[in-house]
Amino acid sequence: MRLLKYPLDLKDQSVKALVAIGSHLIIVSNVGHVHVWSQQSLVNTAFNKIPIRDLRESHSFQIDSFNPKLDRNVFAVEGTNDLLILATENRILISRNWLIRDKNKKFECVFQCHMGSDNVITDMKIDQLNKIVLVSMVSPDQILLFNLETLKLINVIDQEFKPSLNRRPITLIIDPCGTRFTVLCSDRSMLVYQINESGNFKLLNTFPQYVQVHPLHYKITMPPQGDTLPLINSIKGSTSKDITTTVLLDANDNYKIKSTIVSPSSSNTKVLKYSPTIYEKTNQKKGTKVSYNLLATSGTEDGTILMWNTKRMKPLFNAMSTSSMPINDIVWSQDGLTLFAISDDSVLYTFAFQDNDLGDQLSIEQVTLLRDQNKKLPILSNLNLDKKVLQSKLDACLNKSDEKTITKIQKEEGTKKPSSKRRTSLKQNLPAQSQDSMVKITQSTNMEFNPPSYNVPKDLKRKKPKVKESSTPLNGEQNPSPTKKLKRDLEPISFLDTGLLLPNVSFSRMRLATPKIRLQFTYTPFSDPNLYMTIKNGSGSEQTPSIVSLYQKPLQIRQKDTQPKLIFQDFIPKYVCQCIAGESFWCCCTSDGTLYTYTDSGRRLLPPMTLGVPITFLQACKQYLLCVTSLGELYCWDLSMKKLLFPMTTVYPLLKPSIRYSDDVLTRVENITMCTVTSKGVPLATLSNGDGYIFDKDMESWLLVSDGWWAYGSQYWDSLNNDYKNDSNTLEELKNAENKKSLINMMERKTNEELDRKGRIKHLQRFAKTLLMKEGFENMEEIVTLSHLENRILVSLKLEEFNEFKDLIIAYSSRLGELGYIERLNDMLQWIYNDGKMGKSDLLLGQSRELILKDILIACADMRHVQRVTKAYASAIGMLASSIP
Repeated sequence: MRLLKYPLDLKDQSVKALVAIGSHLIIVSNVGHVHVWSQQSLVNTAFNKIPIRDLRESHSFQIDSFNPKLDRNVFAVEGTNDLLILATENRILISRNWLIRDKNKKFECVFQCHMGSDNVITDMKIDQLNKIVLVSMVSPDQILLFNLETLKLINVIDQEFKPSLNRRPITLIIDPCGTRFTVLCSDRSMLVYQINESGNFKLLNTFPQYVQVHPLHYKITMPPQGDTLPLINSIKGSTSKDITTTVLLDANDNYKIKSTIVSPSSSNTKVLKYSPTIYEKTNQKKGTKVSYNLLATSGTEDGTILMWNTKRMKPLFNAMSTSSMPINDIVWSQDGLTLFAISDDSVLYTFAFQDNDLGDQLSIEQVTLLRDQNKKLPILSNLNLDKKVLQSKLDACLNKSDEKTITKIQKEEGTKKPSSKRRTSLKQNLPAQSQDSMVKITQSTNMEFNPPSYNVPKDLKRKKPKVKESSTPLNGEQNPSPTKKLKRDLEPISFLDTGLLLPNVSFSRMRLATPKIRLQFTYTPFSDPNLYMTIKNGSGSEQTPSIVSLYQKPLQIRQKDTQPKLIFQDFIPKYVCQCIAGESFWCCCTSDGTLYTYTDSGRRLLPPMTLGVPITFLQACKQYLLCVTSLGELYCWDLSMKKLLFPMTTVYPLLKPSIRYSDDVLTRVENITMCTVTSKGVPLATLSNGDGYIFDKDMESWLLVSDGWWAYGSQYWDSLNNDYKNDSNTLEELKNAENKKSLINMMERKTNEELDRKGRIKHLQRFAKTLLMKEGFENMEEIVTLSHLENRILVSLKLEEFNEFKDLIIAYSSRLGELGYIERLNDMLQWIYNDGKMGKSDLLLGQSRELILKDILIACADMRHVQRVTKAYASAIGMLASSIP
């Protein structure tokens, strides 16, 4: 085997997917530029038959109608000898005649399906036998089936994808036999469909909670004989938090686990590709031939590539840290002798094998015989599909590929309205953003922190650790060797007027880490990327003060002066460690806990506010500014009113002091992973154990929102997990969550991340299975589910999220009716009915109580055993009378 490492000269382009078609390797960059390579040329270069300096791509071209503003990333590539199909987040593009090398030939886009800004494409695959293109998308949640030859929509799958179940299609796995395909969903479930060439389908199996959801999108293929379905990072069969487990399911035996692959890499597997051929070798001892498959895997974090023999379940070879960056995609050649991989830094890797390296290959006829041995499915009848219904579904998400539509979208992106009225003077006459005119700004998101000090006053009374006396030598003298200091022993110091340690910090019940002071950093607010603030720290004294500057990016690229415009500048004789921006203000804090606030023009909003101790968290949203000091004190101000929103509180109760109490003066507790404020002035906080809280200013206490106890016991946990991205910062996550009215789901996703990071989920699941078998715990799951729903309802009221509240109250009522909790259902309906005082103008979260009650009664209308309760309320609001003709 030979390895060729070839960096691609893409010039600020990136590659997320590649595909092998015939004897060619197709690489498509994120700007729609297609590079066609000869596989044989890459193999010959790997074996030194061609000098690497003479290696050239066959040809390249730019796809017509490809717009980087619309098609921000090409994440899936499929094709045939005639068509090349690309999938971006919002469009499907199909180009013809990609093999033609004529430079004058236009590689026009013969078909494009634009889903709009709210609709997101999650995966795209081709069923080569049935000649069908499958496209999965969310918002709406459905799978579109297109005919590969006519490019017409032939069917839509949307019955099983319901918002109430949080079942959204994420990854498609195609059966090479042309009879089935599998869908991995956002709720960790797996759906198996039967399909035929006419686009008719039938749901065969539904397997709940079979796979993890991070990362969401996988790249998986099945073996050529189609008898095995691989599942990456499977929940079932996992053994340790440091081991990534992939299970191979037997498609002929109700998808039972056939074998397990345990990866030595700690990174979660993202790519698993089977070789398109089947290999065999002769057993020298028994004289029999053994057939096997080969598959290649790669993780999400490291650049390791593993190749597996399915008969041995051990790596055939382990290319540890082949790349310094993660591997984005892997593809096999059609002859099964070459493996291609592309890394995140656009380096092409070619693993070239000789004929005798992997074994003999079975012929196409032998592979067909193995396919015929699979379990036969009943013939799927061809149903007459209503073309009008299909066309209406297609029109709901499809924009025709004419230039007017694309131009209109570009104008809408380039002339967005400013988010703040006060910033109109700074944002007016802004043109559409261009990559050439953008000033490159590095936002400081990965902030480093200094750990809190464990020093205490030397006169503080405490128990001294007991140390065994050393043995006495023969001469009667004591052993002069010093006593070994215990781990984490507290070191006494004296108080000096140096500012390194303040008395109030030393005597505090808690100490939080503080940000390290950086020489220079830049902050760009998520809400307005045209403005950015730069901090250049001096010496922390009057001799060399720190410089705080606010800049505006250049308005037009045609202007001669392309330098950013300085809006205002300030000099502070201290170290500046953090800065943040609200709707109409900017704020920065110094290392001694002083806050400076400005308007967009540089006018001071308030005199410098001195808190006396360093600040750990500094966040802002709209007119609210929140900060948490290193002592755990939480302040939240309304800068439009210039007053404190509620009395100063503390995050000390979140750290569970009663559980962490010990004889030591200071003990280690869970870390605070996020502390921010919503657009309505509600503080949010999450911990490293997965718990999430909000602060109720009316009750002046912290309320629990998400808990790991509900993560595995509730059936309604984390219902909108796939609406978020892992790489977004805190403010971006909060903004997206508020736009979708799902702050609760954002905090539950944080809980999932911490549980996954610590590997607690699989241990909790094992514990739950054991506990459910004990006497007295048979109905634990339904009780935990109802408890979780009730908590979400109460929190949605506190956060004033009506859409979330309405969905939850309907689901909660239906659940109570199904389980037979009639008294609790009556209690809840009486609360909505406002104890009989409900009127036409009586509102709940700004919405009519009567309409909410009607929706609940409609949801429970089919349950006969609760009609005695629901009928009384239906009569009271006139629902029964209005239905009588």
